[in-house]
Amino acid sequence: MNSLRLLGSNLRILVIKYDASSIKLQTLPHMYFGVASQFHTSNICSENTETNLPQQPGKKYKKPVDYLPFQWHRRPMFNIFEQSGDKVKENIVDPSLPKPDFELSDELKDADERVKQYFSCQTASRSEAREALRRQVLKRIQRHPNDFSSLEVKIALNTIQIRGLFNHKERKGKKEVVFSRIVLPILINRRNSMLNHLRKMDYERYCWLLEELDLYLNPPPLGAKNEKYCKKWDLRRLTKEYCKKMVVDKKAAYHEELKKQQAEFLEEKKRILAWIEEEEKALNVK
Repeated sequence: MNSLRLLGSNLRILVIKYDASSIKLQTLPHMYFGVASQFHTSNICSENTETNLPQQPGKKYKKPVDYLPFQWHRRPMFNIFEQSGDKVKENIVDPSLPKPDFELSDELKDADERVKQYFSCQTASRSEAREALRRQVLKRIQRHPNDFSSLEVKIALNTIQIRGLFNHKERKGKKEVVFSRIVLPILINRRNSMLNHLRKMDYERYCWLLEELDLYLNPPPLGAKNEKYCKKWDLRRLTKEYCKKMVVDKKAAYHEELKKQQAEFLEEKKRILAWIEEEEKALNVK
């Protein structure tokens, strides 16, 4: 008996505390008393509350573009990994190159083939092969042996790092792939900005560097604004183009219609001029 009194008092306190309506009362006993069907408030509140349930607002979908007189498709997203500008997306190291710090050895030049093979990039580690490739590229790009700060050298070193990260992204695990995906776009954008700067400074040097590093770059025309892509502005642009095209088409159609009426107009003009001449002769008007 005491337990029932406590149960009733607790239930009354809960109702007063939460200002529970009939909808909340249906959930309170199950929340606090488990699945005890004898305490379900459907026995307490006999009124049908289904009509009082609040209706959830419908899901807001984006407006369709079926009403437009032209077709519109969203522009495909720019994939910086596929359109990075690298024709070759890996660092290709010549296996016949000697390891770093052994290229100037005179004894290695006269050594046995097995010794040369041991000190070549065939048996080199990844860091040694990358350093050998770096030195080989710098020899081709540098203007002088102490050139390490020119734009060409910076672009070449950046390209080696980018192509190494392409291999790293495909070969390593999940965490390393995430790191490569974060760093690669930063390096690619930095290299593109340096290439654009070199293009403005020395166009011949720029074209030569693209051939040396197997790169391609399609910069926007000079003076063009690189606006952020947006559906609203894209639809406005297409609408303006459609309106201009419609005006041109209507003018062309009207011009063709006037051409067809030109023959009738000339015949009527001849007839009117002949009538004017007859009237002048009849009235003796000069």
